[in-house]
Amino acid sequence: MEMQTLSSTPLFRGLTPEETGRALEALDARRKTFTKEELLLQAGHCVTHMGLVLKGRVHIEHLDVWGSKTLLGQAGEGDLFAETYACLPQEPLLVNVTAACDGEALFLSAHRLLHPGNEPWLQQMAQNLLQIAARKNLGLARRNLYTAPKTIRGRVMAYFSALSVKNSSLTFSLPFDRQQLADFLGVDRSALSSTLSQMQRDGLLTLGRRTVQLHTAPEEFAL
Repeated sequence: MEMQTLSSTPLFRGLTPEETGRALEALDARRKTFTKEELLLQAGHCVTHMGLVLKGRVHIEHLDVWGSKTLLGQAGEGDLFAETYACLPQEPLLVNVTAACDGEALFLSAHRLLHPGNEPWLQQMAQNLLQIAARKNLGLARRNLYTAPKTIRGRVMAYFSALSVKNSSLTFSLPFDRQQLADFLGVDRSALSSTLSQMQRDGLLTLGRRTVQLHTAPEEFAL
C-alpha cells in the first residue's frame, strides 16, 4: 500500500505522505502476509501492536472451551484489529484473529499513540484511534441488539432491518456467508437455513447467495 493510499485509511487520516512515513518508523511498523484461515493472533496472548489490514480480510472470533465459535466481527482493507488490546498490553486477548482470505497486514505499536507528546501528526493519529474505538463500541452495541431476540427469526429480522436502514434500501448485500452469519447471530447454521427458507416461503424476503431483498418495510416486521 503506497503512502498516499495509507494516508487515506481511518488511522492515518489527516497525515501527509511524509508524516505517514515518519509514523511508520515511530510506530515500529511490521508488514506480514497471511494465508486463508491462518491464525494471526491467539486468545490468551498479550499484544503490544495493533493490526491494520492492507489487503484481504480478517475475522475476530471467540472460541469457548467446548469449541463453539462466535464471529464477533471482521476487518477489511484499511480497518484496524486488536487496537484495544495493544493499548492495554497487560490484558490477554479474549478473541482469535484469523485470516478470512489471503492478504497482508501492517502491525503498529500503540505505545507512542498513548503518549503522543507535542508531535501534531501523533496527536492526529491518537484522535483518529479514539474515533475508531468509539465507532467499534457502537458496532458492538448494535450487535447486542441483533442477538437480543430469543428466536432465530427475531435475530434475523433485527439484523436485516438494520442493514436495510443502513443501505436505505430493501435490497442489500450480506457481509457474511451462511456459516459466518450463523456465527455472528449466535445460532446453529442448519437452524438458520431452515428459518431463512421458512421466511422466504412466508413471502417476507428473497435470498440470493449474498443478497437479500425484503418484501416489507423494516418498521412493519413482526419479530
